[in-house]
Amino acid sequence: MKWTTVTYALLFSGLGLFSYFLIVNYTDFSPQAAELLYSWGALVFTILAFNLVGYFTLWMSGWVNRQYAINASWKRKIGMLYITVIFLFLALNYGLFVTAKILADVESVFNFSRSGWNLLIVVWLAEMVVIGLLLSNRTLQANWLLQQEAAKLQMENARAKYIALQNQLNPHFLFNSLNTLIAEIKYNPDNAMLFTQSLSSVYRYVLQCQGRNMVSLKEELDFMNSYLFLHKVRLGDCIHCDCRIPSEYMERQIPPLTLQLLVENVIKHNSISFGKPMTIHIDVDNEYLIVSNPVSPKKKKEVSSGIGLKNLANRCRLMTDKDIFVQKEKSVFTVKIPIIQ
Repeated sequence: MKWTTVTYALLFSGLGLFSYFLIVNYTDFSPQAAELLYSWGALVFTILAFNLVGYFTLWMSGWVNRQYAINASWKRKIGMLYITVIFLFLALNYGLFVTAKILADVESVFNFSRSGWNLLIVVWLAEMVVIGLLLSNRTLQANWLLQQEAAKLQMENARAKYIALQNQLNPHFLFNSLNTLIAEIKYNPDNAMLFTQSLSSVYRYVLQCQGRNMVSLKEELDFMNSYLFLHKVRLGDCIHCDCRIPSEYMERQIPPLTLQLLVENVIKHNSISFGKPMTIHIDVDNEYLIVSNPVSPKKKKEVSSGIGLKNLANRCRLMTDKDIFVQKEKSVFTVKIPIIQ
């Protein structure tokens, strides 16, 4: 980063020197005016002006690349911004010519001879070639980084789908659900219909999430309620969810199957029964979704690889550029998930 900054400073300073010496040596100023312009003050002013405009162009280029990555339909707006840069450098050179004429005490400072206009256009075109190559290189680098991130995200999503299918669609989960359904049909037919609908909703949501990078909080919560209902019927009414998310957050986005992973971890690693009921708390704090539960470890602890949370952390980092926070205390386990608009 340090060397890149130095390189850009040298590049813009070189363009400033190029314009400065052309203005001083190849314009029709009197020897006295040329001697006045040929000073350290005028040279430093020109270099600073080109660095200021140059770094503004770099900032705008970076902003444009980020906006294009979010919204590819911005092509017309992006074109207008680059046209603005072109005329900005033209205005800079014109301003330097006018300033030079003012300092040289020349009449008609805004009027140029034909040779003056020719010189201005030549300087401007030379600068546009250099700036065009610079911006093209930065755009290619930004696109390459974007492609790399997209490839990583695709890999993480594929891994997430595999983990989700393992957690939800594995034979153990399916057999438990079918056995529960058979018992409900025999002893509680009305509840069996609700159980079947919830089971269908769970599988449908998993299939719908394929190919999606983000889903709304409302979709995740609806899915979690169906998923939690299946476990309630199987385990008994001893697991609950205390959701305190304001309505204005419902359209915020998180990676799909996030809540399923966290609920599955709660059920997997805690002892849950009528004597030890479990309540999962879901809340928001600024730009984070907070999921917490009291710790009630099983007597026989299951070995955890932690791959689910690691995968979720990688997906959140790629999509939101933020990390998740996992806090394990003696009595409470908390996970904070970044959410985006």
